[in-house]
Amino acid sequence: MFVGRESELAELERRWASGRFEFGVVYGTRRIGKTTMLQEFIKGKRAFYYQARKADEKDNLTAFSREYRRFRGMDEHVRYNTFADAFESIATDARSQRMILIIDEIAYLCQKNQSLLSLLQFFVDDAFRQAQLILILSGSNVSFMEEILNNRNDPLYQRATFQIHLEKMPFHEAKTFVEDRTIEEQVQYLGLFGPHPFYLGMIDRSISFQDNVRQLLYSKYGTLLDAPEKIMPVGVSEQNMYNSILQAVALGKRFSKEIAEAVGVENNYVAKYLSSLVQMQVLERRESFIRNKKTNYYAVADSLLRFWYRFIFDQRDVIQNGFGEVLFRENLDGIRDFTARSFEDVALLWLEEQNRNGQLPVYYGPIRNYNVENSRIGRSVELDGLAEGIGKQNNHLLAVECKYRKAPFSMAMLDHMRESLSLFAQYDVIDYYLVSRSGFTEEVCAIHDPHIHLVTPEDMFQPRARKQNQ
Repeated sequence: MFVGRESELAELERRWASGRFEFGVVYGTRRIGKTTMLQEFIKGKRAFYYQARKADEKDNLTAFSREYRRFRGMDEHVRYNTFADAFESIATDARSQRMILIIDEIAYLCQKNQSLLSLLQFFVDDAFRQAQLILILSGSNVSFMEEILNNRNDPLYQRATFQIHLEKMPFHEAKTFVEDRTIEEQVQYLGLFGPHPFYLGMIDRSISFQDNVRQLLYSKYGTLLDAPEKIMPVGVSEQNMYNSILQAVALGKRFSKEIAEAVGVENNYVAKYLSSLVQMQVLERRESFIRNKKTNYYAVADSLLRFWYRFIFDQRDVIQNGFGEVLFRENLDGIRDFTARSFEDVALLWLEEQNRNGQLPVYYGPIRNYNVENSRIGRSVELDGLAEGIGKQNNHLLAVECKYRKAPFSMAMLDHMRESLSLFAQYDVIDYYLVSRSGFTEEVCAIHDPHIHLVTPEDMFQPRARKQNQ
């Protein structure tokens, strides 16, 4: 059963209903769900979907011709000598009736025929525009797809009527994959697998969280034992260097200098690889709340890959030799620690959605962490999330603290947070969001302050609340 992508599908349906020519660019990393979403969209519609191959132009043209011939119910002898002939036929077929043409992994076609985008430009500007056609180019080579959209020298620059950058799912869609599990397990699943439909779709709901981890990652038959090969862009060269960098970041190295030291290369040398990994959207270069370039740091964008490079990368041979169960037992404490630390990611994902939906006191900008070693209050300060109100509400500060402990959130913890936030006296209003796995002490619960919000996992995994701010 298809789950999620509500807003993207709604936009695609709106374009279908327009009746006029539409040209869309749909892109996102591998296994993010582009193909599944597009196939859901075209159900019951007159649509031709072509998945480009990593082959030469002749083989792709032969396959395109064969599949379009079957789609149209044409005689087997029909062949197209060029893609121009094929596109002309499609334009003719779409003149009298609404039709969708999807070319997925368009980059594969363009690798062997660099003039193809110019050919598409010709048809977009003329024959396609006169037809009732929706043309969609899709791909997982993010940099290539963004070139189509943003490069002034690209033949299709500024011709798209819409674009969809498919990213990880919002909280309320991701949780539907695990909504029949206990609250504790829902937190664990989203903490490990993240809001990623490819991973979440592999969960076996008939077994426990631990058994799913065992089967998917610690079995020599595990579907995710080779997770990076499923997610990383196809054909990445110098894979060993990328693996070393990703392992260093997964193990806690956050800044380029310490990543270079961990990998054993010069800082200048590692910079180009970091840049490539960010471009691939495998790494993220995150800003801290103070927005100082010196405090920007790197993080593995995908929680499952972060886990894989931390626990599986060096031990894959052990698992493939049939000793995964032994390794799983040895890693149990580490797995628990990982899911505990990932609780913050789950809470921030929920808060980001609350913010987008107008369910926080005011609208806030991006939620970023804050971490300084030596502050003017005489100690280090670490805050899980800070965000400034947008527009006229920029005198508001959102402050988030997450605790994944067996003990409830105490007044001492709140007092420590208040002291840390004394560094931000320039804000007139601070909205505290305290997120606790084990609830709150009676003393904290007794506080009657409209700016202190107490959140438990039960609150996050309940149906979305009504809108608060206006």
